[in-house]
Amino acid sequence: MRRGTASIVVTLGLVGACQPERPPPLEPVRIGTIGSTSGSLATFGEALQNAIELAVESVNAAGGVFDGRPVELVAVDSASDPPTAAARAAELVEAGVVAIVGPETSGQSLQVLDVVREAGVPMVSCCATSTSLSAQNSASSGFFFRTAPSDALQGKALAFVAREGVERDGLNFPACSQAAFFSRGDSYGDGFQAVFEANYPGATVAGRTTRIVATGSFPNDDPSAGDIDAAATAFADAIEANAATDEHLCVVFITFGFEGARLMDRLERRLDGGTLAYHYLTGDGAQEGAFLEEAKNAPSSVRARLLGTVPFHATNRAFDEFAVAFEARHGSPPAAYCAQAFDAMFVTALAVTKARSTEGVDVRNALFDVSGRGGGERFENGNFFGEIAASILAGDEVDYVGPSGELTFDAVGDVQGDYVLWQLEEAGGALSFVDKVPLPVSQFDPR
Repeated sequence: MRRGTASIVVTLGLVGACQPERPPPLEPVRIGTIGSTSGSLATFGEALQNAIELAVESVNAAGGVFDGRPVELVAVDSASDPPTAAARAAELVEAGVVAIVGPETSGQSLQVLDVVREAGVPMVSCCATSTSLSAQNSASSGFFFRTAPSDALQGKALAFVAREGVERDGLNFPACSQAAFFSRGDSYGDGFQAVFEANYPGATVAGRTTRIVATGSFPNDDPSAGDIDAAATAFADAIEANAATDEHLCVVFITFGFEGARLMDRLERRLDGGTLAYHYLTGDGAQEGAFLEEAKNAPSSVRARLLGTVPFHATNRAFDEFAVAFEARHGSPPAAYCAQAFDAMFVTALAVTKARSTEGVDVRNALFDVSGRGGGERFENGNFFGEIAASILAGDEVDYVGPSGELTFDAVGDVQGDYVLWQLEEAGGALSFVDKVPLPVSQFDPR
């Protein structure tokens, strides 16, 4: 027994000695993300980060990028502040990220753009919509991309709604022959205003020529409650001095959440009970939790006169599966721009796989390819990352269509996209944003 046991021990020892050493684990590919997870946009930013994390989980569950490397998400907080976003971007570059997803606002993205351009690292924003970003991005060789359409489209969408009105599917908003326009006074608001002013005046509504009768803005891009109140008073003065009382008025405001709700409340105190017939139009920047919190005490009659636009998600299997996964993971349905945030990370990981490289310039070039700019097999049915990656690694050209819809980047990193009109509705004591009427881009910007 002793002899046999000794022999077994020796044999096992020899077998262990002959086994090849296991290769070291592959180094992860680091992708950075800049989000407003604190500050004035914290509620908005946290929802977007949840979508980005879901995309990373789906990539890693499918085996990672090109040679099996997992994606390591390096998340930093911009505190909703543009200079802080730029500083965090520099830290991400120093940490060796191959790309940056975010930030979500135009003001932050404009400052981060300088950092990534110098470093040669691409950035993909889900929600920065200013037209200034397109203007500053070099055609076909810039480092800025976005998965939501720019305000060059959304400004046209709001101008279309103001000129044409909406009378269908339970909405009854008359066309406006006059408009008053209020903006933040930053790159987001200024770009939006320029597009609106180029597309609204000069049409004919009820025999009257459309025109802008008043404008207003905040004194800075971080207005206090006192700043908002003072700006609302000056804006109301201009409206009352110049608006015709026998024509319908669109009061258009382009702000972030808290600002917009407080501005509307202060305007209502001045304009309600007067002789003006008016309703409110706003854009995507208002659609965040802070708007709901500030507007929850507004009378239902006021909320009924508010209509907003926001980029729409796709109506496809990809979005359905994303929505189910998001709610299962985070306990609530995806909010505005969550589909765009998911796609920003997902398409970046596809680009790393296409490039077979962690060099920023290679990833930048591959972003155009995987978005389908040159054609290729369409993946639009909620395909797993692994399916698309396998096609890429087999040498095929691919055209990724995600839960946010078509993602074909043009020469300056922009995408086309549809919109939806939303309203505020209360149910069970809670106020929420409710999508009401689709507004396809073909309706207001036929190409």
